[in-house]
Amino acid sequence: MDADPPCAVGGCTGHGTKLCSRCGQKAYCSPECQRKDWKVHKLTCKKAETPENRIGDLLRQGRLFSAQCELEQLQKPNPRLAAELEEKMKFGTLSEVVDDVLQLQPIEGFGLGYVAAKELLPGQPLLFDTAFSSAPMDGDKEFYCTIAEKAIRKGHGDRRVSARADAQADFYYDSILKLGTKDSHDRATLEETDMDPEMREQILVCSIAEANSMYCTEDPSLLALFAAGARFNHSCAPNATLESSKSTLLVRAGCAIPMGSEVTISYLPHQLLLEAGAKRRERLLNGRGFHCRCQRCESEQDQ
Repeated sequence: MDADPPCAVGGCTGHGTKLCSRCGQKAYCSPECQRKDWKVHKLTCKKAETPENRIGDLLRQGRLFSAQCELEQLQKPNPRLAAELEEKMKFGTLSEVVDDVLQLQPIEGFGLGYVAAKELLPGQPLLFDTAFSSAPMDGDKEFYCTIAEKAIRKGHGDRRVSARADAQADFYYDSILKLGTKDSHDRATLEETDMDPEMREQILVCSIAEANSMYCTEDPSLLALFAAGARFNHSCAPNATLESSKSTLLVRAGCAIPMGSEVTISYLPHQLLLEAGAKRRERLLNGRGFHCRCQRCESEQDQ
């Protein structure tokens, strides 16, 4: 085995057993020597192109899915990066369009929706999202009330307590409150009333939660509010599939999707989507405040 090089600090007789974590080039005998040499070394220190540094960059960019994939490919587990990834998952504010394969743009008759920015292949990951809040279907309250209460608490949380609290408060106002409501008239009607501001906010967020929360594929008795995922429009014959828990969502292409085509998902659980007829699906979707006009529903109603 090669002997350790001498410490990079002139005059030090110690051995360089610790490499600079940024460049991986200079070796030091102790943290004290590294700090002593930093004024000089920082002029030439460049971040090394390592898998660990690349994962760190992805985490800082909020690209959690890409970071998770690369973390799983490391030859040795990295507890520090794994813990950082787990912590960022809890924010509920981060999402990633994988490899920029989707574009969010207006869809005629449906508001915003996702369109394929490239030719998409079956099974290809499209969007990863984290849940802002979640709730069981069979709780003491309606699921959307529980989800709304959790969302409001995060939106009104104390700032400067933590990076997570700051991110959640900003996200609540910048993203959650801008999602569509169950009834398109809810927002305008509420704004025109003299209702107590706190009550108005509760009703508004309940309407948003009811319209946008999704069933979790890992446990259909749970629903979660995914702000980025909620921008997908529904179809009873979707071309994309969901893999979701109460904390994360992954949307994959369910088939080959041409560039420029809208990418759709189902708001209903998969088994129910397979078994329910058009009338039952219509009743369930009416609970979210819209009428499905997908090709499958229209053809079944014609028959």
